[in-house]
Amino acid sequence: MPDLNKTVIKLSKRAYYLMGKRRYNEAEKVFKEAYALDKENAYILVGLGDVYRKLKNFPRAIKYYEEVLAIDPRNVFALRGMGNAYRGLQQPEKSLIYWDRYLQCNRYDSHVMVRMADSYKKLGRFDEALQLYLKAIEIGGNEKYARLGLGTLKYKLGDDDTALECFEKYLVFDDSNVAVLTMMGNICQRRKQFERAAAYFKRTIELDPDNAFALYGLGNCARGMRNFADAIRYWSRVLELEPENQNLYTRVGDALCAMGRLDEARRHYEKSLAIGFDPYALLGLANIHCSRQHYEEAEGCCRKILDKLPNNARALKELSRIYEGKGEREKAELLREQLSM
Repeated sequence: MPDLNKTVIKLSKRAYYLMGKRRYNEAEKVFKEAYALDKENAYILVGLGDVYRKLKNFPRAIKYYEEVLAIDPRNVFALRGMGNAYRGLQQPEKSLIYWDRYLQCNRYDSHVMVRMADSYKKLGRFDEALQLYLKAIEIGGNEKYARLGLGTLKYKLGDDDTALECFEKYLVFDDSNVAVLTMMGNICQRRKQFERAAAYFKRTIELDPDNAFALYGLGNCARGMRNFADAIRYWSRVLELEPENQNLYTRVGDALCAMGRLDEARRHYEKSLAIGFDPYALLGLANIHCSRQHYEEAEGCCRKILDKLPNNARALKELSRIYEGKGEREKAELLREQLSM
């Protein structure tokens, strides 16, 4: 028996060494050799659970963790491993059960707290997520991911001040997270802090040149600063990536109109309409026709909108302007009365 124990210990040490070197397939073979000699050794069972979890064979990992917990229900390594395995299976409800049991044994593990908070957030249990993120930050040791989780939660809930504060602190640990930089840009853009927003979007583009969200945001910021040429440049890059982005054809058309490049604007509005109905593209075309005193064509664009959206205020207002241009003042006045009701 002493020789058997020595062999088991030697094999388990070798297997854990291989695990540390990320040689998981080799570690699996050695763990199985040890398991054949001692099927109730918690150290080996946890090792098998861990190695299968690393190999993303989560059901098999769970099998070995369950064997550990049948012997020792408070084994913290198995409890944490079970939570992580169910996380890998995208089953946060089950992860929470085991992580909660784990924290009853190891109350100050901020890493597990953050993972629990992430799971609560996925399940829409925001109050519980908030409490755990704050507790993890208070305890320390995992501030990077606690700040990230809390920031994304606050972003989701519309608490932009706290989200920005969390993201700024997160960037101290990792300034290359494009999702965080994009969210920060979006917050500043909503606040019409266009220069600050553009700085975050540009940092995103440096890391990911084809990031459509950041390019779109840069276009919006440029438009907000009345820099229509840059807006068109950024949005055109998005259209290269997303040629069926109907909304963006209209945005580019509007920017071209603002620059007086009406023929180019018309082509973009027509591209939008080739994809489907778009009242804003039709309004843009109506505006171009009206500026050229092509009133019948302009009226036709408004009628197409009103056929689908009978009370569309912008179409009615544009139609009133068209009637004024045509000298049909009574029709224009009737539409203005309709709009004022």
